[in-house]
Amino acid sequence: MHELAQARVELTLLEEKARGLLKQLLDVRATIATQRAKIDELSRTNLRSSTINRLPTEILVFILDLDIQAHHDPGRKQDLAGVCQRWRDVILQTPCFWTTIYVASDASSTMAHLERSRGALLDIVIESVPFYLSKHLALLPGLDIVMACAHRWRSLLVADSGYSSDDNLEEKDDEMLSHIVTDRINHLHFPSLKSVTISSLCDIGYLLFLSIARSPALEYLELGEFMTVRDILSPVAILKTLKLNGEAYSFINPRSVWSLVPSQGLTKLILSWATFHSLQPNSLHMPSLMSLEMYGISETRPFLDAIVAPNLEQFDYFSCYNDPPSVTFSGFSSKFTNVRQLSFSHHRRLGIPELLDGDAVSLCEAFPSVRHVELHGDDWPYLFDPPPIRFEPGPSSYIRYPMDLWTELESLTFNGLHSKWLELNQLMAWLVHRLASSLQQLHVKVKGTCHSEVIRGIDQRSIRLYERLKESCILELDGFSKMDFTSMTRDSSSKGVSSFHIQLAVTTQPIWIQHSRGLTRLLDEIAAAFLVGDVSHSWA
Repeated sequence: MHELAQARVELTLLEEKARGLLKQLLDVRATIATQRAKIDELSRTNLRSSTINRLPTEILVFILDLDIQAHHDPGRKQDLAGVCQRWRDVILQTPCFWTTIYVASDASSTMAHLERSRGALLDIVIESVPFYLSKHLALLPGLDIVMACAHRWRSLLVADSGYSSDDNLEEKDDEMLSHIVTDRINHLHFPSLKSVTISSLCDIGYLLFLSIARSPALEYLELGEFMTVRDILSPVAILKTLKLNGEAYSFINPRSVWSLVPSQGLTKLILSWATFHSLQPNSLHMPSLMSLEMYGISETRPFLDAIVAPNLEQFDYFSCYNDPPSVTFSGFSSKFTNVRQLSFSHHRRLGIPELLDGDAVSLCEAFPSVRHVELHGDDWPYLFDPPPIRFEPGPSSYIRYPMDLWTELESLTFNGLHSKWLELNQLMAWLVHRLASSLQQLHVKVKGTCHSEVIRGIDQRSIRLYERLKESCILELDGFSKMDFTSMTRDSSSKGVSSFHIQLAVTTQPIWIQHSRGLTRLLDEIAAAFLVGDVSHSWA
């Protein structure tokens, strides 16, 4: 009996031990599962971190710099530096992140920028504060600090506040800011200054610091709502780029402008929202000018008649006035023969007539040697109206359309397509005619937006149009989403249409990141693309 009782006790102990071991096994298995999940998460995190960290520092610097410049916010560096230790180290140790100085910042921030920029050239930003002289005077301590480093200034931006209020008060406020700034710096020398932008109201006569003696390296000058009331003793430095932004319907006397701004060295001229008067034919000589941009200039013809620019290669034109191309450009067939790149837009407003065949003829005749043309398709309902013009038989008997005058044309870009072209296949008819005339195959680019009406309109008619277009030109569609083409391919397959190929272009543009968390994920993808050497075939 004693042995039996002892055996039962031992069995009970063994069973308890078994239950304990089973509980431990279950606990270990649960711990294993938890640990495995933790390892998986850490692995994914480390993979992302390692991918970003494998980016060369110069590429990471380039990406972060793009983001900082896009935000125009002095605090953006601090946001990005808080993402991880490497970003913080890169930002703190890279001078380019500290070269832009906002004068309105406190003195300690300004001094930190001067120290961390390590002698690099500086970009000075002065922004106005609405209406209050005392607020403008608060800028002076920061301005005094950066004035001590005038030899390091690379660019200067004097910007208005952008605050919308009473126009007269705002105009006085902006004029006051420009005068306060120029009065403080007019006596200084800026040996490294290359770019100056004054977006607020200013009088060229006050900008003494822009003279050749004080800013000998100045290449870019942009003036907003400018005036030329007073003359200065020394002309502005020999610029390469000049941008003049006048007020709508304001009048500009070119003689007063060019007496202050030498035109001999200009390679790029941008004019907007002004009216030129008192111009004589062939009176503005610009022998070095290669690019001319005109936006909202009323009475454009007198200016084009006055300018002499034998080396002009690029001409961008935007008009919202009544003068059609048949008035603006007629008779210029021998004046702009070197223009190779042309961009034309004629904004339709109430009361402005639509462009006709004669307008297309005048435009084509004025720029006979263009190779790359960009047009707003909505402007030209009759651009491919067959046959729009008739020419006498001869060596150029193949010419039936105005655009046939562009015998050297290589690429044609449309910002949208006019519905009239699609109804009668006018664009297709012209491309077929062009190929039959033994002219080179065109690169045709159509710009649109996601789910564009152009895409849907063409797709509803027939996918065969794309089949024909690809045979007549090199077709490039820009600004359409991947979904557009996926749905079109699916529709064409269901209808038994043969397969087709379209050259798709994904435009590479700066990526403006709104949140640093999103930037981390995006950088992971960009880093992977860089590391495998493929950054040109991803969807934007």
